[in-house]
Amino acid sequence: MSRMPLVETSIPILAAALAAGELTAVELVQGYLDRIAAYDREPSDDGARPALGAVVVDNPAALDEARASDERRARGASLGPLDGIPYIAKDSYMVRGLTVASGSPAFADLVAQHDAFTVERLRAAGAICLGLTNMPPMANGGMQRGLYGRAESPYNPAYLPAPFGSGSSNGSGSGLAASFAAFALAEETWSSGRGPASNNGLCCYTPSWGVISVRGNWPLVPTMDVVVPYTRTMDELLLVLDAIVADDVSSRGDFWRVQPWLPIPASSEVRPAAYPALADPDALRGRRLGIPRLYINADEATDDPILTRPSVVAQWQKARADLEAAGATVVEVDLPVVTNYESRGRAVDRSMVARGLVPPTFADHELYELSMWGWEEFLQANGDPALHDLAAVDPDLIFPTPPGSLPGRYDDHLSRFAPEDVPLEDYVHRARASGVPALEQIPDLADGVRGLDATRREDWDAWLDAERLDAIVFPAVADIGPADADVNPQSAELAWRNGTWVANGNLVWRHLGIPTVQVPMGMLDDIAMPIGLTFAGRGWDDSRLLAFGAAFEASALRPGSALGGTREPPPVTPELFPRSEEQEAADTVEAQHGRLEP
Repeated sequence: MSRMPLVETSIPILAAALAAGELTAVELVQGYLDRIAAYDREPSDDGARPALGAVVVDNPAALDEARASDERRARGASLGPLDGIPYIAKDSYMVRGLTVASGSPAFADLVAQHDAFTVERLRAAGAICLGLTNMPPMANGGMQRGLYGRAESPYNPAYLPAPFGSGSSNGSGSGLAASFAAFALAEETWSSGRGPASNNGLCCYTPSWGVISVRGNWPLVPTMDVVVPYTRTMDELLLVLDAIVADDVSSRGDFWRVQPWLPIPASSEVRPAAYPALADPDALRGRRLGIPRLYINADEATDDPILTRPSVVAQWQKARADLEAAGATVVEVDLPVVTNYESRGRAVDRSMVARGLVPPTFADHELYELSMWGWEEFLQANGDPALHDLAAVDPDLIFPTPPGSLPGRYDDHLSRFAPEDVPLEDYVHRARASGVPALEQIPDLADGVRGLDATRREDWDAWLDAERLDAIVFPAVADIGPADADVNPQSAELAWRNGTWVANGNLVWRHLGIPTVQVPMGMLDDIAMPIGLTFAGRGWDDSRLLAFGAAFEASALRPGSALGGTREPPPVTPELFPRSEEQEAADTVEAQHGRLEP
């Protein structure tokens, strides 16, 4: 059996080994399964590493799918660069034949009858799903414990692998960082894609409205939900996007595709002919980027400041030097799209409601009837005869609170953007009492959708034009919460700070359809945890943002860069076998970052 190193090994390197016959897909899948068995299920004997708890539902067909991949390759019928490449997916994705609980005991036995669109595309490309990853119930949070508990950090077990209040893709983040697969699928409603990516040193992309179909993904808030691919490098991210971005012939449950009020571009109109061609080291040359003062401790005092950890600011300064070395101009700016959005109920209220951009009761209907519609559509489209509609769900099992857990603090923050936190069990009670409305019957939805678009154009697009900015960049999070924030009040104080409980930007990027790309920007020396750099740009200008992210990574990897690289492998999940001297000699920066062509 081949003993090819798997820690940090990129998709192009794996694809090249498969194509050359140096490795089989069966050996590759078994290698990752061995890593999951060694590091994910049990703690280390010395107690230094907890059981990571990242991959919680195994795919029993993974080895059979690997054999089929090897057979295709043997007869010269490979499906492309992802054929035989293993990945993991969040427990909110339908994978045909696996349970799809979305971390909730209420759906522990719900079986996916179909593949989610993204899984369907990856299956057609020959990629192999090893299993599903941990998350809090219904993605309604971050590090709260759900049906399968929660994932832990492979970097420093004293800290969280995701923001406590909005980081539900923690299993995908922890699992990919620990090299349990070659790439991963996450999802985001507020910051549940960006937050875990930052805390695990990963690249990620949150698309504009409708670019990647969410058909077959459990929804939380349909106006905000997006598919988020995770990789360890930008080259790999572009390779995965090439497979999953396409027009969907069936958009059931994909809100932005089925809503009739706001025309949006087709996926094929937004994507480039080939995503890997976006990797241009000169993409940042001559570009003007803004860094919001509020994310680097440089803004005026507010009643809810973002207290950015000094080591985060230090990494930002290095990243800024690498951006400038790549030819970009970086200027400090205010950020009205965020400060306006979060000004509800304050002395100067410039929120969407105060300016008449959305109806006053839009948020109520968005968080109740629209989310109910999303759950009902998901269950009915899936068609599991054992649980096929919302009224049949046990409301008490949707989001039970583990004994000893501290209460959440969402109402302390959400008052700036929404009336109140929504008890998920109310969806079932309302469905039983009055049914689930059709999309067109939900009050204020049409005006609300048009208002979200108008807000983005007014507070974001026009502002970028006025400031002559191509994009903004900022540290993904202000700080990282301690691992015991669910039971220790002192730790909870830090974990629930603005900029720490949720990734920077809070709800704004998803609610207004603003795309982001995130790239690791090294390690925080004081706590041995990774940190990410986020790029945000105009709606449906996603390709340019991806090019910026790739160019930043290239600049950070160049000899003499300020950052000296973008990510480090976790210390507690090393190779399961020693590398030979020949392998060590061949293990160059280029090989580990996908610079070799398959």
